[in-house]
Amino acid sequence: MKFSSMLLYVDDNFPNKQTFEQLLQVGGNLYRKGKFLYSVEQSFISNRHFWMYFQYDNENLYSDIVIDTTDNSSKSNPRPKSQVEMRSQLFACYDLQRNLLYVSDYSKKSAITNYIEEMLQKSAIVKNVYKSLDEFSAVVKYLKSVTFTQRRTIFTSTPESIFQRQANMFGLDLPEYSKLKLDYGSSPVGIVRTALQNWELKRESGEFEDVLIVGLDDAGFESTFNFSTMISNVEIDLARDENDRFNPDSVRTLLLEKLRA
Repeated sequence: MKFSSMLLYVDDNFPNKQTFEQLLQVGGNLYRKGKFLYSVEQSFISNRHFWMYFQYDNENLYSDIVIDTTDNSSKSNPRPKSQVEMRSQLFACYDLQRNLLYVSDYSKKSAITNYIEEMLQKSAIVKNVYKSLDEFSAVVKYLKSVTFTQRRTIFTSTPESIFQRQANMFGLDLPEYSKLKLDYGSSPVGIVRTALQNWELKRESGEFEDVLIVGLDDAGFESTFNFSTMISNVEIDLARDENDRFNPDSVRTLLLEKLRA
C-alpha cells in the first residue's frame, strides 16, 4: 500500500492539535457527499499523529439481481437498497510535527478536505510538496515563511543558539524540542538557490529539523518545499484479507513504524 504525502491547510494555516480536537467533537460517524456515503473513524494516535479511516461506497448503486457463485445462478438481491455496503477503504494520517498529510489513495484526497470543511465550517485544501530543490528554486522569487524544529542537543544548547535564547527570554527550562516559524511576508530573495542551500546545510548539520519553506512566484502563488520529505510516497507491505480488504489496525501500525523511523 502506498501513501502519498501532501500539505494540508485549514483556513490557510497548517492545522494544529486544537483543530483535530474540534474535529473529534463535531465530526460525524457518517458523512454524505454527492452519491457517496462515508463512515468515518478518527482518533489521536499520539500527540503527534491524527488518524482517519474512511469506508465508503456509492449509496445509489444497486442491482435487483445478484449472481450466486456457488451454482452460478441469478437470484434476487437479499440486501435491501436502504443498506449500503461499504466496499472501499481510505486511510489518512496527519503528522502534526512535520505538517504533512499521508493519504492511501491520492485520487480521493478531496474526500478528506470535503469532510473537514463540512464538519468545521472552514476552508480546507491540500497542496503538493516540491521534491526537487532545483524545481522549487526555479519557481520561487519571494520568501514568505520558514518553519523548522529544534531539538535539545549539545549543539542547540549553546548560549548563542536560537533554542537557548528562547528559553532565556521567557525564563523557562529548555524543552525537549521547539518549533519556530519565521514570517518574511513577501520579501524578495536575491539568490534563491543560495538561501535554500543555507537552510539545507543547517538541517544536515543537525541544527534544524523538519525545515519547511514557503515561497511566492511572480504572480503571488505559493509554492512549498519540505527538506524532510524528498520522497513523495511511503509504502507499507500488507496483504488483503479473504474479503479483499486491509485490516485498519495493521495499516495504522505499519504506517506509524515508517513515519517514526
